[in-house]
Amino acid sequence: MLVLLIIFMVLVPLAQRGYDIEIPKESTTVTPPDPDHPQIILAVNATDCPVEQTLTAPGLPAQCKVYINKDEIDASDLPKKIGEVFKNRKSSDKILFLAAEEKLNYEAIIRILDLAKKGMDDLKVGIVTDERLARPTSLPGA
Repeated sequence: MLVLLIIFMVLVPLAQRGYDIEIPKESTTVTPPDPDHPQIILAVNATDCPVEQTLTAPGLPAQCKVYINKDEIDASDLPKKIGEVFKNRKSSDKILFLAAEEKLNYEAIIRILDLAKKGMDDLKVGIVTDERLARPTSLPGA
């Protein structure tokens, strides 16, 4: 019994996986947006990507569409499009803001983020709390 306890005590910390997050420090200065590198918002909503229920199959539904700013794209094309958008940016400027409706399944959102980060290890993700930005009519222009 003691052997099992020791084995679990050793294995449990090794089995935990997750995402590293960086919480930004509070700043008193306001930095104006860089016109050469506008903010990129990945918007996911239930109308264009119906993932409100638990996913039973691997991947995402075939009809899942997401928005990068106001450009609608298939979720499967996300790695290519994200690569194009961020290819000429330095590592510190590779920030993707995620705006998703609260009612969407978290696992599906993580799958979409995994697609977005595919091949881009230095891509940082920011979470937008304004749910209205998950709808394409509320997004800033590309």
